[in-house]
Amino acid sequence: MRALRHRLKSALNSALKSALNERHRAQARRCANLISALTRDRVVARAVLAGRSNLGFCPICERKVLFVRKSAWLRDNYECLFCRSIPRQRVVIRVLETLFPQWRSMTIHESSPGSPSSDKISRECRHYVPSHLYEDTPLGSYRDGVRCENLEKMTFSDESFDLVITQDVFEHVLNPAQAFGEIARILRPGGAHVFTVPYYYWKKTLVRASESSGGIEYLEPPDYHGNPIDEKGSLVVTEWGHELVDFIYMHSGLTTTIYNIHDVRMGLEAAFLDAFVSVKKR
Repeated sequence: MRALRHRLKSALNSALKSALNERHRAQARRCANLISALTRDRVVARAVLAGRSNLGFCPICERKVLFVRKSAWLRDNYECLFCRSIPRQRVVIRVLETLFPQWRSMTIHESSPGSPSSDKISRECRHYVPSHLYEDTPLGSYRDGVRCENLEKMTFSDESFDLVITQDVFEHVLNPAQAFGEIARILRPGGAHVFTVPYYYWKKTLVRASESSGGIEYLEPPDYHGNPIDEKGSLVVTEWGHELVDFIYMHSGLTTTIYNIHDVRMGLEAAFLDAFVSVKKR
């Protein structure tokens, strides 16, 4: 491990001398110190030694950082070494800052938070209401300070929020038509649903599972993604294809714009890096 740490520092220092001017070296040295602390993570160390890293500006940290490509699947493995965010989380903050620069003073509901981007919104937004769906908690009540809500039948009053945020949630919703309709109901006129979801724009939507009177009916082999409140994970219900925007409008009346931002200087580089903004008519 000592030899690995030495090689890591030497490689980074060499890159700094050739690529950075004096004004940037203080920040870069902080990156170096952080890397030294993370040498226990061999994946990170090897990525840096292999040149799979770059200096940039993290929209979540709001400072110069080092981004590391831990594997070829960048969407979940192109990390900021300060906040440990990944591209799909950083793109949400980038969209908020660009389209809704006053988001910190808006009223925001986020369903199923659990990421550095969620933490940032929680810290900086005055009127932020997070929620999870807890199986053992009545809807509309609180558990450990977090409200229990079901996207398909929320207990919020009409026109309660300026923004609703969901990050990789809608591939897991059993009744997405109801959920999109509920989001439209609780948004104020001119409000927006900002969200990410794996988007297979080149093919038709694939429904992998559905709800029936007997429980969950599996139409494809079960597939699960990570869940911040359930170690068993969340079942993938839908692989959204090119009909998604029309589906949203049909069931909610919201008009959707898709933003695909790629900028390695902000650690925004990956497949499935689409950010959706569905706006309610004023």
